[in-house]
Amino acid sequence: MLHNGCAACAIIDKLDGKIDGKLSNLAHWKIVPEHKRWQSTRKAEDKAADKITSFAGSLNFVYIHVVWFAIWVSLNVGAVGASLKFDKYPFGLLTMLVSLEAIFLSTFVMVSQNRQAARTDSRSRADFEANIQSLIWSVHIGQQVGLDIEHVETLCALAIDESRNEPGSAT
Repeated sequence: MLHNGCAACAIIDKLDGKIDGKLSNLAHWKIVPEHKRWQSTRKAEDKAADKITSFAGSLNFVYIHVVWFAIWVSLNVGAVGASLKFDKYPFGLLTMLVSLEAIFLSTFVMVSQNRQAARTDSRSRADFEANIQSLIWSVHIGQQVGLDIEHVETLCALAIDESRNEPGSAT
């Protein structure tokens, strides 16, 4: 049982709308730092995908491709020498290589996006756990100093509802 005669715990139990001696079925309160949770799940493949995606999203990547395409086209239109032509217009080999590069780059981008989504989930979990701890501490401190916790909770709920209904709010 949660309360053990603690009035603040009784109030916390009541806040979730169900007096059952539980804190919303949360089994633990130990917060694992988000960066440790994140680093422990990264694999070598994830690190490689993140590095490739980071480079592909840089201006150096663009500059290298501009130079590469300029050299390729120059060689194959005979600007340097007619004997150097190896991919005649409309540059089928270049098209195939660029298409393959696009396939691999899009895959790396998706892998990186999945990793970022996992990191966001991890951060959200860490924030949630910290918020729960703050709630418990706040209610206990408020109880000790004689605050009307139910009144404060009602004000908080009203403020949250108003913020959700404001034009331009993030909901």
